[in-house]
Amino acid sequence: MAVADQAQRLRDLVRDDAARTEADAKTQAPTAARPVRSQAPSPTPPRPAAAPRSRQGNESAPAEVRPKAHVIAVASGKGGVGKTNVAVNLAVALAQLRKKVALVDVDMGLANADVICGVKAPYNLAHLIGPQKRKLREIAVDAPGGFKLIPGANGISDMADLPAPMLERLISHLTQIESQCDFVILDTSAGINSAVIAFAGMADTVLVVTTPEPTAVTDAYGLVKSVLKRTPLANLYLLVNQVESELQGKEVHQRIAMVARRFLQREVGFAGSIPLDRSVGASVIRRVPFCLAFPNGRASLAVGHLGAALVRRTARADELTGPSRAGFFAGLGRWFAAARRPAAT
Repeated sequence: MAVADQAQRLRDLVRDDAARTEADAKTQAPTAARPVRSQAPSPTPPRPAAAPRSRQGNESAPAEVRPKAHVIAVASGKGGVGKTNVAVNLAVALAQLRKKVALVDVDMGLANADVICGVKAPYNLAHLIGPQKRKLREIAVDAPGGFKLIPGANGISDMADLPAPMLERLISHLTQIESQCDFVILDTSAGINSAVIAFAGMADTVLVVTTPEPTAVTDAYGLVKSVLKRTPLANLYLLVNQVESELQGKEVHQRIAMVARRFLQREVGFAGSIPLDRSVGASVIRRVPFCLAFPNGRASLAVGHLGAALVRRTARADELTGPSRAGFFAGLGRWFAAARRPAAT
């Protein structure tokens, strides 16, 4: 169906929203969080909020002053579950809550977020590291809804496979985003590879998108298992897309959470669910995010609820950890560098 096909056609978004006040965010968040027709209850934290970046990679590296951006990795065990559409509309929802949001398409093989947004992206991440050496400001696109889109680079198999000089240049550019935004959303590639595991391990929050379809559920658990094996303290939340009822979404989460608890001794949080909604497919055809094309649609209300819940959760996390933490992209660069080092004999 059109909803299931959408995920393969999207990618990176990012918009530098004009500065807005924290008071506006506080007045809007409770309204958006009201569970009116929404299938997405507030995420259930799998554990007390922690500073995930300090626990990754090189523990002896000197601590950096972390810019303010909270990084959310949107991932899926398989394609066709609506991952990119979720990432794009979550960016819209957060921007509507007066947050500065950037969406970075880090799927280096299939970049399509610009298609859903109906924007033209003359440059992408490949132009940061290629012979043209474009600046980040030249690549970033103003996306509908009030956020910045950083288009992904088609044809590059995996960020982790880039030559060291190219990777360093890419990381250097992407680091700029963190100081300019409240949220950075990463639209990762579908499936399980070294880059996805790294993004999920380093991010503040990981949304694993699945559908109730059995193969999607199986692949979602495979992703959860792979991430937790590499990073036991990763903040994983399951988001169940295209559900027929709220109960169906809860049942899918319970199945995955029960297996993870039994075999991995870890908790997987529940970010909620997004209902089947014809407006989603219609918005893809129109090339407009569904939160803008159909703001009162069931899917739009669910994503709006999720955005408000994430804003509340990140505010609590910042209260516990403080504003200064290691930068995501700098830590990601160290992660990839460590992975390339030959093992000690």
